Amino acid sequence: MIHFIFISLMILIFFLTSLIILRIILSVYWKIHFFNSNENYKYFPRVLVVVPCRGKDHEMEVNFNSLSRQDYSNFKIVAVVDSEEDEALEVINKLGIDYLLTDHYSKAASGKVRAITTAMRKLKDFEIIVLADSDTIVPEHWLKELIFPLHRKEIGAVSTYPRFIPMGGFWSKVKEIWGYMGINMMEFRPSRFVWGGSVAFRSELMDEDSLNYFSTAVSDDAAITKICRDKKVGIAYSPAASPKIVVKDDKKTFLKWAERQMAVSIIFDKRALIGGVFVYVGIIFYLVLITFITVMINPFFVIGYVPYILNLINSGMRDPKNSAWLIPISIMLPFIYLYNIIKGAKSTHIDWRGTSYRIK
Repeated sequence: MIHFIFISLMILIFFLTSLIILRIILSVYWKIHFFNSNENYKYFPRVLVVVPCRGKDHEMEVNFNSLSRQDYSNFKIVAVVDSEEDEALEVINKLGIDYLLTDHYSKAASGKVRAITTAMRKLKDFEIIVLADSDTIVPEHWLKELIFPLHRKEIGAVSTYPRFIPMGGFWSKVKEIWGYMGINMMEFRPSRFVWGGSVAFRSELMDEDSLNYFSTAVSDDAAITKICRDKKVGIAYSPAASPKIVVKDDKKTFLKWAERQMAVSIIFDKRALIGGVFVYVGIIFYLVLITFITVMINPFFVIGYVPYILNLINSGMRDPKNSAWLIPISIMLPFIYLYNIIKGAKSTHIDWRGTSYRIK
């Protein structure tokens, strides 16, 4: 029996180690193998960049300037606000950005979805639609990198995932490392999804039926992901287009944000609940088991920490400056993820920028 347990554990450790090494290889791959728009770039469709706004974000002027200063000429930016009294208009008017007032109303849809729907229904003479969040800072090659994969007809949408730049205390650093999960998911095709803060798709993706479905959604991210899957078109990942988001979260704002992310994911795909519980309960159980066996039975089983250490190295490669926070936060994260999954599964409403939306 002891030999069976020993062999089983060694197989498990080998399997997990192989999985983490594969993830590290993929991370390196995406850093050196992305669409190099500066060479042989011959795709110049007319692009509409839609930026839903509500209130004034941190360094909003910097964010809009980064959107405007792209090394791509054939595009138009339009901001969408709910009213003429919105604080965002102070920055929008100062920078001379065109804007629309939301005129699509749906009790089911979020404010962001209503804003995007308004723009897509009013401005139709564009081949590519790009969605951007007003709190992101994008690189100057962002637009090129984001739209380039769409020259392939089998690609329905191109997305990326942000880098959270912690400017606050401990919980803003938790959010940075929490965000690595999104990057990891993007790197694997089966788990890839659309992140609505930076996504491009051909306007033809939103035919009348798809736009009607999208216009009643709570989450633009999940709705576009579902439309792509239903139409059996791919979602491409563009790491070079990754924007930055400055975060100053405290415990309350982080947990509400994370709960909202989980709640929306679970509503659109129940596998997120089942898979999340399975993965994070498994991680917690594995770490407890290895610790117990190492301390109580045989120190040799310290080898069981190898996959965990490799995962820390992989995360440290993403942001060496904050790598000192990795160990304490990484120990906490499985418990935080599991807590957020459970809270998200129980949620009947989500809050976004001062408005509550019913999701069940």
